[in-house]
Amino acid sequence: MTLSDLSNDTMVVTSSYVTVDRLPILYVSYEYDEEEGHIWQFHCGNGDYSMERMQLVRLDTILALDASLFAIGDLPSGFCATRTSVGMAWVCAAQ
Repeated sequence: MTLSDLSNDTMVVTSSYVTVDRLPILYVSYEYDEEEGHIWQFHCGNGDYSMERMQLVRLDTILALDASLFAIGDLPSGFCATRTSVGMAWVCAAQ
């Protein structure tokens, strides 16, 4: 399932670093959880995944912040994508 296949109101995981502090999205993961199903996550790459910072937001919220995410919209389940800064190439790898 690609990002383009999802509805705008699909819930995804991010953090307040992205939504409030407006840090760039530099880490994306797509995984399957037996209880939750497919989960997309969008993070700034600083390694802080504390529950106080985690948020569930609508996919359209994330895409409004960074439409370039469509470039990795076909990321396979079980993979992550990283980049060093906005505008740089994404590097995809199995998690």
